[in-house]
Amino acid sequence: MDLMMPVAEPDLDIASRDSLWAEVGKSSGLDPLLLYSVALVESRALLPGGKVGPTPWLFRVNDHLVLGDRRHVQMEMAVASQFGSMVQDVGIMQVYYPMHRDAVRDPLTLLDPRTNITVAAKILRDGMHETRDPVLGVGYYHSHTPELARDYGAAVLAVYQRLKSLYRPGRAVQIAARQSAVHA
Repeated sequence: MDLMMPVAEPDLDIASRDSLWAEVGKSSGLDPLLLYSVALVESRALLPGGKVGPTPWLFRVNDHLVLGDRRHVQMEMAVASQFGSMVQDVGIMQVYYPMHRDAVRDPLTLLDPRTNITVAAKILRDGMHETRDPVLGVGYYHSHTPELARDYGAAVLAVYQRLKSLYRPGRAVQIAARQSAVHA
């Protein structure tokens, strides 16, 4: 990924029919609100206007969270990679790079929201196909340890149910979950 090349910001508005969530949801066969729910659990941040939403500009290296704007996070990851530091959870869906390095060669590419959400959708879909239990299936995105998977799956599905109760297709309402609607 060329750090100097300007990149168009993706449409991450969950209410938009043309959002990245809708696009990846359609191609992966997953509900865009479920993908968005995972992103909220993984990377929620305070956005302008007091809203809460997922942010693509973060990663974890050597168990330290790096968060900021696009350029800052890209530069920090490039430096970390150059020095051989262990890049872990990356981007809006916090894809765990050590486990999923087969999906992308360079962890820097996971900072691209399109790549990140696409890789995450495959991980989520694969986990959901491993079991009939929807809580465990969603939880396998995070861990295959049953207790951890169950807790994680329950947290994501709670956010998903709240969002489904707020979101009505065709309604021109900005869906940016308020903190009270996102937290259990």
